[in-house]
Amino acid sequence: MLIHNATFMVDPHRGAEFLEWFAPLARKAGPEGKSRLSVMRQAGGETAGETQALCVAFQGEFESMEDVAAWTSKRLRPLVAAFERRFAPDAMVFTSVFETIF
Repeated sequence: MLIHNATFMVDPHRGAEFLEWFAPLARKAGPEGKSRLSVMRQAGGETAGETQALCVAFQGEFESMEDVAAWTSKRLRPLVAAFERRFAPDAMVFTSVFETIF
């Protein structure tokens, strides 16, 4: 199984606005029954707070890289474009794909 991760980083002062806007869109865009949305609460031993960017991981499970590519072009790219229009320049997103071991 493959896990596609898109981490969205937003200015902490716009965090509530971002979550209110993003959560319903992510729910619709994610692979049905195989996605999750998580907020980072700690990194490197430091608790996330008001001075650091809000980091939200949007993850989906896929069977193949072809499925990842199809979903990325159909669902994720439009979502990222809307995110950048609304929250740039004080926001960014990065993606990665992991293969599960167990």
